Amino acid sequence: MNLTIAGKHIDIGEALRAHVETHMSEVAAKYFGDPVESHVVFSHEGTLYRTRNTVHVGKNIAMDSQGEDADIYASFNQAAEHLKKRLRRQKRKLRDHQ
Repeated sequence: MNLTIAGKHIDIGEALRAHVETHMSEVAAKYFGDPVESHVVFSHEGTLYRTRNTVHVGKNIAMDSQGEDADIYASFNQAAEHLKKRLRRQKRKLRDHQ
């Protein structure tokens, strides 16, 4: 999986980068075998950190999620849980339709 981690006006440390890499590979691979690419963008607005996750898992299947919290790790975890829920629902929809 091609994973891109970026920060808008903030510096992303190695610990956060490692946390994102392990968590995103687990989330995407759990429901779809080999995802194509993933983008994670962190931004700081006021007192909140915003995280935007985008995962492209297959042909015409791209999922997007956002999270915001005062802690950057909590913001990412919130966005990752929302993404996990969306991927699970999409997988169930594809499986039940056939």
